[in-house]
Amino acid sequence: MICPSHGLIWRDNPLQMVNKYMEWSEDYQENQITILYDTMWNSTRQMAEHIAAGIKLSDKNLTVKLFNSNSTHMDKNDIITEVFKSKAILVGSPTINKGIAFSVAGILEMIKGLAFKNKKAAAFGSYGWSGEGNKLISNELEHAGFELLNEGLKVSWNPDNDAIASCQEFGRTIAEALK
Repeated sequence: MICPSHGLIWRDNPLQMVNKYMEWSEDYQENQITILYDTMWNSTRQMAEHIAAGIKLSDKNLTVKLFNSNSTHMDKNDIITEVFKSKAILVGSPTINKGIAFSVAGILEMIKGLAFKNKKAAAFGSYGWSGEGNKLISNELEHAGFELLNEGLKVSWNPDNDAIASCQEFGRTIAEALK
């Protein structure tokens, strides 16, 4: 029997939880990519959706979870749970005042403290003038211990047809790198 000071009491087959914790403490991964982003004028959202479509075109068996980190309907802990389960994450933000959206920065800060193992990542985002958001996200991902898959993807203003094609190709490239 396992009787924690907080939570469920495991009377039947308590070893199942011990085994689960052993599994989770290793390099746990499911066949999944989590895409998290914030958007200002929907350009980064469009990028995220087209990247997800490119991933699905390349590997139909790869689960893609898409989250707007600034959604009032989304619990940040749910996003972190999906990051934990994923073999890779893609993080997107518009460049805002030479930085990134605070909702993305907050989640990246949470991720850094969790010391995930054997995870891959890439950055993407839109910009109007300067476009340094990708580099800032990539730096945070590296500090969190993620292996960067590439230099990221950035699009000026709203994605046109060429940018949409680039987003889909970015997604396909990510999926191929994970095979």
